[in-house]
Amino acid sequence: MHDDLMQAGLIKSDKKAASFVTIGEPDIALVDAEGKDLIKPQPGQSAHIEVRGMDLYDPIRDEVKARNINDIAYWMVDDDYDGSNFVVQQVFFCGGEETEFDKWKRGLSDLAKLSTKKRAEHTLRIELDEEAFDELYGFRSRPIKLTRPGQQIAVRVISQFGEESTRVVKI
Repeated sequence: MHDDLMQAGLIKSDKKAASFVTIGEPDIALVDAEGKDLIKPQPGQSAHIEVRGMDLYDPIRDEVKARNINDIAYWMVDDDYDGSNFVVQQVFFCGGEETEFDKWKRGLSDLAKLSTKKRAEHTLRIELDEEAFDELYGFRSRPIKLTRPGQQIAVRVISQFGEESTRVVKI
């Protein structure tokens, strides 16, 4: 919780004036290369994370609300989560209308893609891998190597409304 929320007198006492509401969990699955759910993942396998949606708990109404997959703005993966520090290993943008990124997906807008990639590299001060940049939009991660029993994979999902939730999968 940010320090501003702990300042006496700054927060309205009305229940509808909540400063934050997000209590939830992403709906995710660990899948193989063909998209089939991995029931009992084993070390040595390769897997993908597939984001299927996001459920949020509304404490004011005492109900769980399912967010549509298109309400997700972006999501991130930490494939070796230590339980306290989320280190982004993969990031994906998604949501919006289904046809919003069709030109990009079909490769018809190479100039726009190149321009976007250069701006991202400049802003982040890194060089982006071409293949990874092409896979930047979607609901399925790049392959994750399952290395050991007890390995934790954390997935953080952010909706277009700023709602954030994280789920951890333990191998």
